Order: sequence, then structure tokens, then C-alpha cells
Amino acid sequence: MKPMSEYQLAILMALQAKPIYAGTVPREVLARRHRRNKAARIARRAHRKGN
Repeated sequence: MKPMSEYQLAILMALQAKPIYAGTVPREVLARRHRRNKAARIARRAHRKGN
């Protein structure tokens, strides 16, 4: 594997410093989002089968 460029390293460092759900969103909110996303996936799948 070739070494990372300075640009790639800078992006990596910037992304690692950002809190992506790092305890910033309550578990209840995440659970609600997961339920809604699951329901939406099922609905999309059913809609595709219907067409």
C-alpha cells in the first residue's frame, strides 16, 4: 500500500475529530430512527415488488 498524501491525511484527521453519533444522540432517538428506516426499507421493497 502506498503512503497517504498530506491531503488524505488531513481529511482523515478531520473526520476522526468529528463526533458522528459519538454519544451525542440519545439512544431513544437512534432507536426511533432505526425503526422508521426499517419500516421505510420494507415499504420500498413491497412497492418495488408491486410494480
